[in-house]
Amino acid sequence: MKSLSPEKIQQELFDLDFDLKAETFISYLNNEETAIDIVLRDFFKRRFSKDITTIQESLDKKNTIEVSLSRRSFYNIFPERFFHQTYSGTPYVETMVTDYNGRKIEEENARKFFKPLETEFFLQRVAIESAEDLTFKSLGSPELVGFLLNLWQIDSRIPASTAAKILKTMPFMYKIAGDLPLLQLVLENIIEEKLIIEKDYATIASETKQEPWQLGINMATEGKPVTFLPKYIFIIDKIRRPEKIVDYMPNGKINVLMNFFLEHTLPYEADFEIKFTLADKEREFVMSEDIYSGRLGVSATI
Repeated sequence: MKSLSPEKIQQELFDLDFDLKAETFISYLNNEETAIDIVLRDFFKRRFSKDITTIQESLDKKNTIEVSLSRRSFYNIFPERFFHQTYSGTPYVETMVTDYNGRKIEEENARKFFKPLETEFFLQRVAIESAEDLTFKSLGSPELVGFLLNLWQIDSRIPASTAAKILKTMPFMYKIAGDLPLLQLVLENIIEEKLIIEKDYATIASETKQEPWQLGINMATEGKPVTFLPKYIFIIDKIRRPEKIVDYMPNGKINVLMNFFLEHTLPYEADFEIKFTLADKEREFVMSEDIYSGRLGVSATI
């Protein structure tokens, strides 16, 4: 960043496809130990411009980058009467020009008066942004991960590196919960596998009683009571690590992780099931010492 000119910084910023918040940008520049001067102007362009309008070398201060924001200053908030005298109408052009120049001087003096206060308020928001950034970065530290694992009572079978990914999603759970496409995207990034989600309806398991069976009374040839409650089947499609197939089995690391995540993101009334598939070449029934070969229900059926 130090080797880039303000023009190149501005060009890279304007090439972004989104409107970057000024606090985030300034927080990054502060990490580079760059002197910054904040100017609140161009408020009337805010509806069609980005938060940061220009980045240039300051004309008043050496080795300082001036960042102009399209935000309201105190000059825009307070009534005009606070800063300007009342001028009477006049038909003379010379008088109107003098009045206009006088108002520009009054505006400039008002903006200079409030600038230290506006800068201080802005730097407070930059400090908050920096603190949030440090919080997100620290989520990967072993100490904090260990603390949050105990706080959230995350299963000890889940590896700490994977649990750290879950912890980073906690602040956004209110967005993820109930949103299946977003939930699928997040979960795919956590387990680093491709997921397929199928929707079904939950069934009620029949109770087995210790009494004589009588067809038509307490026994039927076939029965599958279906409810209207949703059931989501999460299929890990063609697992990438077949040599660690135990992790995908019930009570395996991946299975336990998905259970924990889905219990906190799916609606309470929804049921779910976790399955996985192997690549076609791994489904062949081959008797060998490989852990995924010749396994009933996985690569072989009766």
